Amino acid sequence: LLEFFKAMANESRMRIVGLLAERERTGQELAGLLDLKEPTVSHHLKVLREAGLVEGTKLGTNVYYRANRDALGALCRVIDPSCC
Repeated sequence: LLEFFKAMANESRMRIVGLLAERERTGQELAGLLDLKEPTVSHHLKVLREAGLVEGTKLGTNVYYRANRDALGALCRVIDPSCC
């Protein structure tokens, strides 16, 4: 639970998770949507991956990131057992 709150304690990371909850996206696409540089987005994605909140699949030269819905659902149930 502490890792979740550490990872989500940044506005950009919260926005990334929100965008990835909609659909898969590349780091380049996220950078454009968030008006951030790609290395900054890569750093945020690394933090989110380490916390288990984001997963990625490499296809060619791109990595497609998505929200880890299982992990997010489990956290929801820990925080509020009535949510699910």
